[in-house]
Amino acid sequence: MTPPPPSVRIEPAISTWSVDDATPHDRAALIERINARAKRLGTATLHAPATRLIATGHQAQLWHPGILAKDITLDLAAERFDAQRLHLVVDQDANEAWRLDMPYVDGDALKVRSALLADQKQNVSTGFQPPAEVDQVRERLTGLESSLLGVLDEALIDMPKCESLAEQIAVVLARLKRPYAGDVPVMMVSDLAGWDVYESVVSRMIADAHRCATIYNQAVADTPQAGLTAMVVGREFVELPLWAVTWNQPRRRAFVDLADTTPMFVYDDGEPIDRSTATLLPRALLLTAVMRSHVCDLFIHGTGGLVYDKVTEAWWRDWAGEALAPMAGVTADLFLDLGAPVTGRAALDRAVWRCHHLPHNLDRALGLDGEAVRRKRELLAHMDDDRKRSRRRAAFTELHQINRSISESHPEAITSAQRELDLARAGVRNAGVARRRDWCFALYPPGSLRGLRGTLAHEPAASGAVQSRA
Repeated sequence: MTPPPPSVRIEPAISTWSVDDATPHDRAALIERINARAKRLGTATLHAPATRLIATGHQAQLWHPGILAKDITLDLAAERFDAQRLHLVVDQDANEAWRLDMPYVDGDALKVRSALLADQKQNVSTGFQPPAEVDQVRERLTGLESSLLGVLDEALIDMPKCESLAEQIAVVLARLKRPYAGDVPVMMVSDLAGWDVYESVVSRMIADAHRCATIYNQAVADTPQAGLTAMVVGREFVELPLWAVTWNQPRRRAFVDLADTTPMFVYDDGEPIDRSTATLLPRALLLTAVMRSHVCDLFIHGTGGLVYDKVTEAWWRDWAGEALAPMAGVTADLFLDLGAPVTGRAALDRAVWRCHHLPHNLDRALGLDGEAVRRKRELLAHMDDDRKRSRRRAAFTELHQINRSISESHPEAITSAQRELDLARAGVRNAGVARRRDWCFALYPPGSLRGLRGTLAHEPAASGAVQSRA
């Protein structure tokens, strides 16, 4: 079965986007930090702080074409609105950066091989653990049979000295996506740490912890479909949307102890957070609030972010008293041609029926004639002439013998029907794998990814318009 064509959604149409350069431009120090890394890693740089900026982002992992679609649209929009681009790497997240799922065909069956291309510490943020050994990644790649091998191996050639696993993945992704999305400057969430603008937000939160968390929880409760969890709010113990992240250690949630006159950041067990070793970084809602209030002039989400950031807007409006830069949503479904049977339940039902009925009706299915076929027709025509059991039993026996004789004379038809049934059963089992759209985008043929860009450039979008900052 040929895979369906790319399916994309841009919400709303790019022509309705508002990139009004309304973000306060106090980001010079942040851009300087981004560009210092770019010089070290060989990634793209940003220009003057006053230029319009459109951003998107994702975790440090080998992501699928739906994420690539955001970067492609970022490139298209930047050209349209004469803006700069920025890809945010969510390096405070703890995810398997080098995890790779690959489909393969085993006979008629589609299967998935899952490989971890490099060792890493579990539950540790990708920006706070060392990069993988490139030789280890390349060695594990050689043990896999995949079209990805050459592409990924090429992206690993002459790797710069990376300071973290997140930086390493960011360099690989920048190289892999360059033919389709261009050179996109890279920012790490950890770049916010120490930036005076971000630190002022954190200070404001700890000074107003009760109100901040209470309003946050109300916004979460008002949008249950976002699937977000409320903060813990006690009289003297309040959770804030922050991660306390330490090098090579699992990240932990941050709380504020309000028992004393001076509020203090603590872990969930009450232990004080030592900010000389632990870095306070934003969780999802706070991250996009900071990005959309102080960093970019428009943020491009996927479908999930487009939902949960409505919660961000409500929280930030009611707590901080500020509107945020606009956001838009982009997603895409791109499927691989895996060269294996894929069918639905209806096709399986037809194959089961055919395999069951064909041995009894082969003469009609093949348009046969002859003495045996004429005798069969005669028996069927007179089957109900009377109800004598012995006569009917003899007639049924003769019918079965005739059907068996016809089947033995035409075994290829029975074999073909059984093969059709086997393929249909395999096709139903294969459907789940075939419908997956989350393979690493580098597994897809370059022509498909170029086609995705073309589709994104011309695809009609969902209704609505991006609103300017109020």
